[in-house]
Amino acid sequence: MIRIKHIFLGLGMLLSLNLIAQHNEEVTIEGTYRPKVNKVNKIQLTPEKPETTFSMPSSEVQMLDIDRRVLHHFDKLSPLPFKAKESLDGATKNFLLAGIGTRLSPVFLYNHNSKLSKTLGLGVGIKHLSSWLGIKDYAYSGFMNNAFDLSLTSSRFSNLQVGGGVYYKNDMVHDYGFNTAGLTIDEATLDQLAPRKMYNTVGARFGLASTNTRTGDSKHNLSLDYHYLFGSPELGMEHFAGLDYGVSLTESWWGKKNHPQRLGTAMAFQFDHTAFPWSLATNRMMFKLNPYFEMKDDFYRLHLGVRLDGAKTLGKTGRLLSVHPDLKGSLFVLDNSVEFYAGLNGGRKLYTYSELVTENPFLGPDIVMEVTKVKLGFEGGVRTNLMKTMDLHAGVRYRHTANDPFFIPYPQTVGSYTAYNRFYVFYDESRVVSVLADLRWLAFDKVTIDAGFAYHKYHTAVLDHALYRPKTEARLKLNYDPTQRLSLYSSFLFQGGRYARLDSPLLTVANTYKLKPVMDLGIGVDYKVREELTVFGKIDNLLHQRYELYANYPVTGFQLFAGVKMRF
Repeated sequence: MIRIKHIFLGLGMLLSLNLIAQHNEEVTIEGTYRPKVNKVNKIQLTPEKPETTFSMPSSEVQMLDIDRRVLHHFDKLSPLPFKAKESLDGATKNFLLAGIGTRLSPVFLYNHNSKLSKTLGLGVGIKHLSSWLGIKDYAYSGFMNNAFDLSLTSSRFSNLQVGGGVYYKNDMVHDYGFNTAGLTIDEATLDQLAPRKMYNTVGARFGLASTNTRTGDSKHNLSLDYHYLFGSPELGMEHFAGLDYGVSLTESWWGKKNHPQRLGTAMAFQFDHTAFPWSLATNRMMFKLNPYFEMKDDFYRLHLGVRLDGAKTLGKTGRLLSVHPDLKGSLFVLDNSVEFYAGLNGGRKLYTYSELVTENPFLGPDIVMEVTKVKLGFEGGVRTNLMKTMDLHAGVRYRHTANDPFFIPYPQTVGSYTAYNRFYVFYDESRVVSVLADLRWLAFDKVTIDAGFAYHKYHTAVLDHALYRPKTEARLKLNYDPTQRLSLYSSFLFQGGRYARLDSPLLTVANTYKLKPVMDLGIGVDYKVREELTVFGKIDNLLHQRYELYANYPVTGFQLFAGVKMRF
């Protein structure tokens, strides 16, 4: 019976390869290699939880509303016993955060998780945040974010979990792109220069996954995603649909029974339709096939795979199918307290209009949609926890990317006024070498120190500089828990070597200039009044640094914020 499973799995992988070759179509890869400017953590909208993954500085960032923070990916060898307040970390059916601040206000977040029955779970999420006094550090601006999410999960099926949900997001941004202080400008001109941008997103998702863990059984996972993004009349719209499927078989073909091998393949299909007021609609399709083999022992881990991916933009010609390595390996020494790792990767990424406007909501009304491709990526380094209360990491990264997206503002002129509050996407070929270092230390039993450093060396084919991407990054986070009720924390982020570009109103001169370094210091306190109630206070950008994330992009200066967190 096991041999029959092996035969069918192998035939399925070969058939998938054959179908891709016959249709000469392309697939996308999982994960992103998209470097972009690291945002600053302005406010944490979720309960503070102890981090259990090894973190390191990276140029990969996920923009989550105003939760602008550096994200990190590598797991550490053994999690440190970080201190955490029980009221902020325990499981709960309901979590509520409400607060008010000097610039960002109000903030409301509610999450609910419960079981409707023994096999059926319910999740509900509601969020609202906005700027009530406006942000005036560089230009008058404001924003508002609203979101609603409803999900159901069922485990009533044998060895299978099924789940799905729907969501709605409403986002508004308003930025003049210049300081109106002292100007006699009428409202009609302002509306022409800086209309409010409103984005609405409706989406749905469905997924299923095998829950069996027995050796010799095949595992399946399937996910379906769809969203529809539509905005103000001068903005674009998008329909996106994605299908992912994976199958794998774990078996002890040789070696120890507790170290089995795994053979599998991952497949994906994506379709994206975008339309803008001043251009033709764009239809893109992507495909992916990723067969792989994994094996491990007491002193090594090995992942051997290949990625066949490609893309087709209807109405355009170009190379379709491409092949990329998918290789990762780790070697453990000194009783698994030191890990040496290395890997090669690459592949294409279809960036959606939704992803672009999430990162930069001030994009203009006419965006060219391309497909980004990492021609070659390399990562390597060493991680260690020789000291039981300290994790250390050092590594190097290399990325060679085609159609790498950069943001450039273009001038909007009405009468004698010019505003730089609309950006377009410029695609360039880039190479970057990054040197990374990271430390996490549990000191004196009550103090946690989390620090990191990264240096990036960029080369772009057309642009003078890799716009808005820092050459140097450093971060430091301190947590101090003097009592069971009280928690103090501070964070500092530095970014230097960033460049911006402003074109002249007639687009005859491209002025590239260096931005001021980002130096953002924040402090905060949590106090547990009761098991279910915590009050908190935060000061962000304590030094009131006047830095820009993008040219004329609104940033918040000194901000005082206070509120409550409730679990019930």
